[in-house]
Amino acid sequence: FCSQANQTEGKVVSPPQAKYTGQALYRSERRPTSFDKRVLLWSGRFKKEEDIPETVSIEVMNKARSKVRVMTCYVMIALTILGCIGMVISGKKALREDNTSVKIGRA
Repeated sequence: FCSQANQTEGKVVSPPQAKYTGQALYRSERRPTSFDKRVLLWSGRFKKEEDIPETVSIEVMNKARSKVRVMTCYVMIALTILGCIGMVISGKKALREDNTSVKIGRA
């Protein structure tokens, strides 16, 4: 009976194809928020905010966030090094002026 149901006048008819593919069912895209748009601009992925499409894939957002995260770490490292250099200079200046914390503590 089943083999006869799929045949029409001796020809085998294939079952109807699904409208949605697996990619369409599981979309990996999302609408970027205003912060996401800034991240995409800071990472250099897009030049202007108008160039950003309505939906952006999750992979693109993850790469942009990682790039901005690394850039932020570099800035924090640079600021830490500058702070250390500034404290060394300040300490040497205080030592020359004989304005040490030991002397201040005795007063």
